[in-house]
Amino acid sequence: MHVTHAVTMNGHIHGELKDSEDTCEEVLRKRLALLDGSTRYAFSLWRLPEGVRFDRVDLGRWPQEFLQVAGSRDRMTVEVRQVVAGQPKQYVVGRRQSGENVAVDQVRVAWNGHSVQVSSSEVFDAAEAGEIFGAYYRTGSVPDEYVLRVLGFEG
Repeated sequence: MHVTHAVTMNGHIHGELKDSEDTCEEVLRKRLALLDGSTRYAFSLWRLPEGVRFDRVDLGRWPQEFLQVAGSRDRMTVEVRQVVAGQPKQYVVGRRQSGENVAVDQVRVAWNGHSVQVSSSEVFDAAEAGEIFGAYYRTGSVPDEYVLRVLGFEG
């Protein structure tokens, strides 16, 4: 099996995205469903550098782009980091809204003693986040049906 992606749990446990019995997309959905907000609270997916095996990746310099979540299986925030014109940019993923359905209410998403306030349209459960992760795995980007809001910091 040729491994193209890796995952990181809680910001410091890294591994190849592979499984002998499940597809990579099934593995992603199962890992997201394990998030409890305390023991397992963050998960990210990233593409390995072209032609580099996982055990040769310099984790101090990689990943440069990724999709990540923080929170629990019932309430999580999704972010994507992209390199744009040579500079890293990080975005919060949200549902596209229009007209009267625009959510202005804020929701707090908590994990492992931390929390962030986001729009209710930027809060996901494991099932919907799993769909976003599956698309990101296949295409390298968040599906067009979602919008990206730039975070107030870069890097």
